[in-house]
Amino acid sequence: MMLPDPIQNAIEALSDLPGIGKRSAERLVFTLLKNETGLSKKIGENLLDLKEQIHRCCVCGNYCESTQTQCPICQNHHRESHIICVVESPLDVIAIEKTHEYRGQYHVLHGVLSPMNRVHIEDLNIKSLFERLNDDITEIILATSGTTESEATALYLHEQLSQKFAGNVSRLSRGIPSGGDLDFLDTGTLTRALLDRRSV
Repeated sequence: MMLPDPIQNAIEALSDLPGIGKRSAERLVFTLLKNETGLSKKIGENLLDLKEQIHRCCVCGNYCESTQTQCPICQNHHRESHIICVVESPLDVIAIEKTHEYRGQYHVLHGVLSPMNRVHIEDLNIKSLFERLNDDITEIILATSGTTESEATALYLHEQLSQKFAGNVSRLSRGIPSGGDLDFLDTGTLTRALLDRRSV
């Protein structure tokens, strides 16, 4: 069935998002067309605001408002400044924060090494992690997920840190299923993985 171009374009744009297939995109588009409360306009305006009002924290790489140079966690002087938890994405920060068991700093890589997908070392937020290392840092937690690419990224980081960092490097305990993302874990499993982390 031929659809009007604006509908087809909207479906194609939404199906480009991770986790949204063509059928889901079609449902979303037709839901928005049916809705008469201004939902489409509200969503559109908020998506534009994302690009205009959000940028990366200059310290950890997490997202923050463009009126700030640092995210709320990096600005919080009550956080433990001697420990850095390295995560793949801002979603992992949210997941770990929900456990209420971690009070240190974060470093967001914004991805994992994946030569097949043309994601290399220089594409990730790695250089600034090494720049953060100083005598005050006593532990770095590599809180990557259980995928093959995540394991390869953690191995690379561990090798580099062993040459540049005198403190403890640890990994989350293996309660994380192979191939599992941190933001999909229940809070209890993630809490145990964090508390039972092991040195590598």
